[in-house]
Amino acid sequence: MIDTWITSGTFPSVLTLFGEEDLLVYEQAQKLYDAASALDATGMNCEILDGDGLTLEAVLSIARSFPMMSDRRVLWVRHFEDVSATKGRKGADLMEAYLDDPAQTTFLLLTADLPKASGLGAAVQKSKDGGKRKIAALKYPFNVLLAKGAWVEYPRMGEQQAASWLMDRAKKRRLEIKPQAAAFLVARSGRTLRELALEFDKVLTYLGDRQTITEQDILTVVGAGKEYNIFELQHAINRRDLPRAITIVTRMLEVDRQEMMILSMLTRHFVSLFRMIDARAQTQQTDIARAAAISPFAVSEYLSAVDRLGPRTIERGLHELRSAEATLKSRSIDPLLVLEQMLVRILAA
Repeated sequence: MIDTWITSGTFPSVLTLFGEEDLLVYEQAQKLYDAASALDATGMNCEILDGDGLTLEAVLSIARSFPMMSDRRVLWVRHFEDVSATKGRKGADLMEAYLDDPAQTTFLLLTADLPKASGLGAAVQKSKDGGKRKIAALKYPFNVLLAKGAWVEYPRMGEQQAASWLMDRAKKRRLEIKPQAAAFLVARSGRTLRELALEFDKVLTYLGDRQTITEQDILTVVGAGKEYNIFELQHAINRRDLPRAITIVTRMLEVDRQEMMILSMLTRHFVSLFRMIDARAQTQQTDIARAAAISPFAVSEYLSAVDRLGPRTIERGLHELRSAEATLKSRSIDPLLVLEQMLVRILAA
């Protein structure tokens, strides 16, 4: 349905996206917004707002305003559940009034977290009356919005669906992940696609220039458990948690000789932190992520890491990583000792 709207260039007046798979909600909303915005040659009629601090009256007022030198206004309100929604003067239903006569020149895109609407799509397919009752039980304005406006739900995926989704995601990046490896990553990751996507991005970072993802790649990155792997090591460093970082390195080297992989991945991590020092001046999360060469979903963690570590520690980290690599390549010495001393010099100062 969404692909049809994008291909045709024709969008509903009001569209609400919601569901437990919030990654799909976000990504599909971004696709819709980008496609609709591309039709505005001026760039002055497209806006993304956060629901927190907004009133329903203000949102609908913007939606009713005419576009400037364009045929369409595009308004995306994220976290619409945070919009302060009360009925208008004398009890007038603002949402219903707008849906009865929406602005024909505006595409109003709403994304929301609606736990009480979970399973609505299945309920409607099973029984229209049952679906209507479920919608009617929602709080205002969603009881009106979903009853009269267009909506799409993204329910929680099962493991097989998630594995297929992961294989498609890899294919779009011109990569291959075997069904067994995809199933293994799904089993080792969290319950949502957002958590799975984050783990997948970690695997891609580790993969480098190779095109095929194996079960061994996933085992190396995610680990036999979730406690002792390269990304947990990065998290510990970000928190300046030296004891935890040393514990993780010790456990990793007990399983396999991974010292050069650890150095390589930590170097990439510190390079991204270094880029983040300047990138944080950007206002949009996607711009920050692009400048630092990280996932948009990791921006908040990297910003916190830069605050905790500071530019001097990050620069020192890059120096100590290069020094540790040179030591391991030129001398016969215990890798664990080299990595422990490196972590102490980076974090203890």
